[in-house]
Amino acid sequence: MKCEVKVSRDKMKASVILRDDGAGYDLTSDDILKALKESGVRYGILYEDIKKIVERAEFDKPYVVAVGKKPIHGCDGKIEIYQREVAKTKEKDRVDFREMAAKKKRRIVKKGDVIGKFIKPSPGVPGMDVYGNPVKPRPGKPAPFRIGAGISVERDGTLVAEKGGMLVARGNEIHIEDMLIIKGDVDYSTGNINFPGFVEINGDVKSGFVVKAKNDIVIRGIVEAATVISFEGSVEVMGVKGKEKGLIRAKQDVRAKFLENAHVEADNVVEVEGPITNSNVKAKEKVLLKGKKGVLVGGVTMASKIVEAEEIGSPLGVRTVVEIGIDPEIREKEKILNAQIKLDEENLNKLLFMLRDLKRLKDMKGSLPEDKEETYKKISQTIMYLKSMIDQNKKELFRIRREYSNFKKEAKIIARKILYPGVEVVMLQKRLSISNPISKAVIVIDEKKDEIVVEAYTGS
Repeated sequence: MKCEVKVSRDKMKASVILRDDGAGYDLTSDDILKALKESGVRYGILYEDIKKIVERAEFDKPYVVAVGKKPIHGCDGKIEIYQREVAKTKEKDRVDFREMAAKKKRRIVKKGDVIGKFIKPSPGVPGMDVYGNPVKPRPGKPAPFRIGAGISVERDGTLVAEKGGMLVARGNEIHIEDMLIIKGDVDYSTGNINFPGFVEINGDVKSGFVVKAKNDIVIRGIVEAATVISFEGSVEVMGVKGKEKGLIRAKQDVRAKFLENAHVEADNVVEVEGPITNSNVKAKEKVLLKGKKGVLVGGVTMASKIVEAEEIGSPLGVRTVVEIGIDPEIREKEKILNAQIKLDEENLNKLLFMLRDLKRLKDMKGSLPEDKEETYKKISQTIMYLKSMIDQNKKELFRIRREYSNFKKEAKIIARKILYPGVEVVMLQKRLSISNPISKAVIVIDEKKDEIVVEAYTGS
């Protein structure tokens, strides 16, 4: 009997075939193991299977007697983006579809947010063929995505947002964009906007919706009874039809072609190319209505320095309030400083009276009891502190009052064409009601008379 060993082409399997050579001896396990050894097979030998083969061996039939260990191929690299957690809503809670639509449409991240993890490809685990030779695994391929702008990769592969914005996967790249572009209107299809960057809207902002951004907001269409707020930048809008509910607020400037029944606030300048109608407008610097259509009618308009328009008021005598003067925040600070100085001076006088009595007692007896001596020291320290605070607050009050003087020089209301009856002017808490039309008027404060006066506008 002859043992013939066959090894597969990939060297991962060895078989034995028994041939009848006429010798006629009994087969043993050692015969098969000897044949394997002579063939060089030394790994993955199936000893239990060989015993069974010996018991019921048949000629010319292949029996598997050794199996190699297959390599474990490496896993491809990938980017795992963590899903945003959405709070569960109870059935009785009111559902805001404006917010739901926004969350479905966009993945907004803040600076420092953990976005996901970059998982590197693994090399795999080597195998072994029946000859005892290692079999190399196929290494994993790198992730098809590239980490783009705005995302950093920590040592452990954690992806962290380096800035706020919208998480975008485009082509083979993942990155954060600091500009959000809405191609149409802001409505139920987009939901509310709250974006930590720049926002551009190519349509309208429909009633009841909110647009908030860290930086500039540009709106190509109309803002209805909606809210638009830029926390650090400016707002530029085609126009506002606010229905007495529309709100525009900007840290810098607000620019528009017209404002109608709106509430507008800017920390710098409000600039409108056309009319402002029945609106409440407040700018810490200037309100400027440019061009021939720059007509200011109705509502209340406030600025620290200048309000300028082609026409102010209307031939129908619509009540139009224009106020120029110190920023209300500064005025409020002045009130607080006055009140604090008064309180500190009252307390100072009380403490001085108490200190005088203690000093008189000390001079009479030569010393004070321990408890009164401690009181004497505390009162002396408090008096020094109050004097310091009074002096500091008086200097700040003097600075604010000096600003009043500067405002008097800069404060102007300009009607380039005409100022109509019905206009009420407030300048540094002084009032003037216009009873007759005045052409080309400039309203200022006469510092000598300390009153509001109307002068001729000489500009073009």
